[in-house]
Amino acid sequence: MQDRYRENETVLFGQEHRRREPESSGGRSLRYEDKMVMILTAAGGVAALDAQAVFYLMPFIATDFALGSSQIGMIGSAVLVGWAIGGLLMARASDRLGKRKPFLVAAFACFALLSGLSAAAMGFATLLIARILIGLAEGPVIPIKQAIVMVESTPSRRGFNMGIVQNFGAQLLGTLVGPIILIAVAQNAGWRWAFLVAGIPGLIIALLILRFIREPAIAAQAAPSPPSENGQSQRNGAHAWRHLLGNRNLVLCTLIALAAVAWFFVMLTFLPLYLIRNLQFSSSQMSLVMSLIGVAGVISAVIVPAISDRHGRRTAIMIFSAIGAIAPLGALYAGANPWVIGATLLIGCLMLGTFPLIMATVPQESVQPADAATATGLVIAVAQLGGGAIGPILAGWLADRIGDDTPLMLAAGLALIATGIAPFVRETKPPHRHDCAPTHPE
Repeated sequence: MQDRYRENETVLFGQEHRRREPESSGGRSLRYEDKMVMILTAAGGVAALDAQAVFYLMPFIATDFALGSSQIGMIGSAVLVGWAIGGLLMARASDRLGKRKPFLVAAFACFALLSGLSAAAMGFATLLIARILIGLAEGPVIPIKQAIVMVESTPSRRGFNMGIVQNFGAQLLGTLVGPIILIAVAQNAGWRWAFLVAGIPGLIIALLILRFIREPAIAAQAAPSPPSENGQSQRNGAHAWRHLLGNRNLVLCTLIALAAVAWFFVMLTFLPLYLIRNLQFSSSQMSLVMSLIGVAGVISAVIVPAISDRHGRRTAIMIFSAIGAIAPLGALYAGANPWVIGATLLIGCLMLGTFPLIMATVPQESVQPADAATATGLVIAVAQLGGGAIGPILAGWLADRIGDDTPLMLAAGLALIATGIAPFVRETKPPHRHDCAPTHPE
């Protein structure tokens, strides 16, 4: 059956953009926007599964390689470091060249192949190098796929689409289903095969993107930046970075993301230990309680961005950042009842739904379209290096000197810091009545 197309003219970022949407002869087929969201959501889940595989497989790896605690920590942070660097550099290259799709296809193909390098690692050094390389390959995934979603989404559902694409698949596959699959493979076939299982779907995603995702019509050449004082484009060289770093929303979102990512990784690192050592939970009780983080991530990926589409980005960020303090405070003050602590963790970790807003939606709505991927890459790079790598180190240092409850107090404080910064973010939600894109606040 041949598809016929109807031309749908929309206005995005203040520019006319003609979109071709398929319509089957028998009725309305799946819109390209919906298909794009489905594919890129699955892509996020596959990338998260591969990035987090080393955490789930570490008990097996540490035994085989006789790794010490410091070596385990270095391997765990290797992907974050590579992710931050690769994301920023490749996002900027994508913006400069005005191309999205080739970078995204290459990212998934590369990390799928590099998973074989992890599986073939013969010791600490080779595994460390493999994980850094995988981080470099996966880094561009979020900035570039979100730049695609930004352009291709109907403005009135842009926040919802970006939230689903960034968090839903990542939490569902990477946090909920991933551990079950990978640990089962490791127990039955070995951790090396588990790395391959985590990586092979990347090739499938690369093929799906190559076949079904189109190159966005709005790219670098379609949206020239205003000239600087000497007449050069602000996107060139140092002018581009000064322009981005002078953007109020971008700076504020970076600070919020720094606090939010630190909140998450501090809890992820120290909450399991606190539940077992201080509250005397069994391993199974701890595992059940911690799994609710993934449940909260899946739920929040839907409701928080949807709320931002109706009531504004700033409002959603403020409310759910404040709610984030409930998770660590519940562990500290709700007693030793797993059900009560699980409930506070489920509610508090709805803060995860703000991550797509502060890392992608607001930054990209605040800059020119040609700088969209760089904006997200910059926020993620600072958040991953500062919050993901330094946050747990600081929390551990405080715990050694003050007490075991200090990391969780720090996590609560970080959520409140994010809440305190959020009111200063300029609203970027597009007005529904015109269904058009917002201006770009500086």
